Amino acid sequence: MKKVFAISLMMMFAFCTYAQARTVYDSTGRKIIYDGTIRGQKRAREQKLEQQRKLQAAAAARLDYEQALKTLEEPKPKTNFYQDRIQN
Repeated sequence: MKKVFAISLMMMFAFCTYAQARTVYDSTGRKIIYDGTIRGQKRAREQKLEQQRKLQAAAAARLDYEQALKTLEEPKPKTNFYQDRIQN
């Protein structure tokens, strides 16, 4: 019984002292590089979705900008206002 108790205590001590770092910081210790916690993974997913939304918005804005430039560049027919006025 003492052997089982001693072995179980040693195993418990070994498992309790082993800890894996789930958060990795940069060299200054200010910014998180990797966060393996549940909250950190959730935050990473939210940031990724936000980044995708920003990229889609930027792409849509660029398309609208390019279309606006094309409409401005189209040659408009020249009219002679005075001549049109006299004919009527």
